[in-house]
Amino acid sequence: MGLFSFRRPVLGDDELRDVLFDAVAASDTRLVKKLTATHLERIIALVPRWKVLPPTVRSDPAQTKWWAEGVIAVASAAAALGNDSLILQLQGTPEENVLVFWRDAFLAAQADENAGNHASAIKTLEQILEKTIGLTGTAVDDLLPKTYGLLGTAYHRAGHKERAHAATSRAKELCARVNDREGVQIYTANLQMIEQGHGLVFRDAQGRLMTPEEMQVATGSLQYEVRAV
Repeated sequence: MGLFSFRRPVLGDDELRDVLFDAVAASDTRLVKKLTATHLERIIALVPRWKVLPPTVRSDPAQTKWWAEGVIAVASAAAALGNDSLILQLQGTPEENVLVFWRDAFLAAQADENAGNHASAIKTLEQILEKTIGLTGTAVDDLLPKTYGLLGTAYHRAGHKERAHAATSRAKELCARVNDREGVQIYTANLQMIEQGHGLVFRDAQGRLMTPEEMQVATGSLQYEVRAV
């Protein structure tokens, strides 16, 4: 009588991912830990790919949640086994984390400024500049002049002419340093508005004072007035 042995089929990379993420979604902690322990080296090699959401996943909120929670849970399971490398991968480098904070804070300040909350926008922007001192790189070259430029706009609208001039001059200088001609033109126009202290200014449909760069892309009806700063 012959002896037969049966082997379970080997899971492909995508199959392993799906089984793991489905186990996370089902709150099957035991299976997640077992699979992670069994396939740890392979999972470590796969996580860099799992960090990037495919377009089909990004377009579906439910799939995005399934994917993100799956990656985080698997990384946590690996950490429980004594391997923190996956958690560190998901966290990114300290510099990457600062840049994410910077972008989010800048957008929050922009929203405050658009709503007329100048003091809040100024506070956020000043905190950004304090926290990011010494950072370098292409992302900084893009964000730093925009931060100073928005700070200059917030100061101007809040009635602080000298501070507005200083921040806007810094934005223009930073743009010139990286040969951003469009940025130089925008902040040159902003400086002219600040230096003149009066003249024709425009407001949008909500009555918010517009900067020259906003007027360049504005559509619809605009209100205008002559005022002193």
